[in-house]
Amino acid sequence: MTALANPSRNDSVSLNRRRYRLGLGLCTGSIRWLRWYLLSWIILTPILSVVFSSAIETGLWSITASVFQWFVAAIAGIWIFTNLPNTLARGLTRRELTVAYLVFGALASVATAAVITAGYAAEHALLSLVAESAGTLSESLADGARYLLITPIYFFAGTLIGVLAARFSGGTWFTAAVLVGTGGLYAAVLALEFNEAWLSAGPVLAAWAATALALIAALVTASALALRTIPIRAKRA
Repeated sequence: MTALANPSRNDSVSLNRRRYRLGLGLCTGSIRWLRWYLLSWIILTPILSVVFSSAIETGLWSITASVFQWFVAAIAGIWIFTNLPNTLARGLTRRELTVAYLVFGALASVATAAVITAGYAAEHALLSLVAESAGTLSESLADGARYLLITPIYFFAGTLIGVLAARFSGGTWFTAAVLVGTGGLYAAVLALEFNEAWLSAGPVLAAWAATALALIAALVTASALALRTIPIRAKRA
């Protein structure tokens, strides 16, 4: 009775929730779009690691897991660049889109880390059956868990590039700046991604995690500020 008597409150709740629904929808939609690639990657890579175990002792999963981060960055950047004007034109505010993208990034990072961790475990199990696996199971699980902090860096780097491209694309200086900035950021991320500090404990692991979190925070802040201040011009049909 109270809900029926206060429709404005229901509308307000619905508006407050739509940012979270959009974030969830972006994540599930991306998974559906990538589903066949994901299935092929998850099934074939551990098997190929066994087939080529004599040539690649460490397995193929770590290589493909790193490559997949570029798909995460590309999806985040392409969606925001392609849909930003029309999304805001339909009434979604910049604040709502910022929150939606935070939700999208968090869900994508957790899902990616879960898949990668499962892949490391599967590869380790298969290699243990037919060959000598590299490292222990706990090390393999730690290898996957680190992507909880690696994937958000790629995601929000892609987001930042997408937002800035929507504002400055077309200029030679912008392309040059993206190439230089992306190259420097990629070198920094690789140093984090393949630094074995995540296998350590105590201060070493804490320093690694703090560095990753600081980079994530910087990218999230830069993306939010760029999105909140961008002048939107409707795309021509």
